[in-house]
Amino acid sequence: MNSIKMIHTIARYYNTNERMTGLFVKITNQMINNCKYNILNFRRIRRGETGKKGQPQNDDVLWDHEAYPPDELIEMLQSCIELNQAYLK
Repeated sequence: MNSIKMIHTIARYYNTNERMTGLFVKITNQMINNCKYNILNFRRIRRGETGKKGQPQNDDVLWDHEAYPPDELIEMLQSCIELNQAYLK
């Protein structure tokens, strides 16, 4: 957030409310996309298969308790909630 404050203070292009709003929208959308990716692929990430994003996962796999144990899934969801809370502060 300090970097965004510096951008608003120094950069000529981003010193308007409209442009800062656009920047926050882009940052927020990227955070949401990363959380969705991490939730759907946390098993592959933990195994070290992080290369390219590969085939997009369907969210139906979240209901497969063997492939996605609830304990591990809850941990990943909690980290996304904590990210949201930190972003709101």
